[in-house]
Amino acid sequence: MPQPVAAPARAPKHRDFKQVLARSTPPAIPSPTRPTIQPAIARGPAPFATPAVARPAEAVALRPWEAQPNADFRRRIAEAERSAEHREEGYALRNPVSGALGRYQFVPAALRDIGWMDASGGWTTAAQRLGVTDEGSFLASPAAQEAAMSAFLARQETILDRGGTLSQVGVTITALDGGSITLTEGAMVAAAHRRGAGMLARYLVHRRDTPDAPLTPAQRSAFESVESRLRGFADLAYVSERPGNRMMARRGGPAA
Repeated sequence: MPQPVAAPARAPKHRDFKQVLARSTPPAIPSPTRPTIQPAIARGPAPFATPAVARPAEAVALRPWEAQPNADFRRRIAEAERSAEHREEGYALRNPVSGALGRYQFVPAALRDIGWMDASGGWTTAAQRLGVTDEGSFLASPAAQEAAMSAFLARQETILDRGGTLSQVGVTITALDGGSITLTEGAMVAAAHRRGAGMLARYLVHRRDTPDAPLTPAQRSAFESVESRLRGFADLAYVSERPGNRMMARRGGPAA
């Protein structure tokens, strides 16, 4: 009886070589660590800086004369009178020698001229409407003094206009020292404030008609005081304080 033929040996399966392969393969050498590269991110244009919001400026309180017409003119009057150097901007000042009152150094004659004081020295209804009943209340009220100044300037304008003095605005005269002075309205009003409209008129007549006529020491002193104002206020703009003239100026018409 023939002997059975042995089956050929079976080839090992692939998995049988895994362990062998693992033993025969050298271990992998790790590569140097590289930083992780992030993908590029598209960027838009840089945003505009948010503008800082400006805070509204705090309102600066005006000093009493700064809220009035001809504020610079009024300031210079007070400086010329030396009242601005005193406490409370000179509003509380009473000149112990002349008795002149306040920032603009009103003498009784000036207050009578504008109707604020009567012949006996009492304060009139015009003053009382602004709370002024005596010297103390006048000195305590800048508003009343500014109102009195407006009335005084308007009064001087009227006097100078009626006397023909304002018609000389723009005329150049020869001063006592031989220099030249060109007349302006504000400067003439300032001179009238200091020495009165009558003295200003006499000065102008002297310089125009009789410049070589001799002067007494008192006349020369008065005329020099007038010239000081004519020169010291020549550069200041001035607008009429007369109500009718202010209205015409706002309308663009000529001043009366």
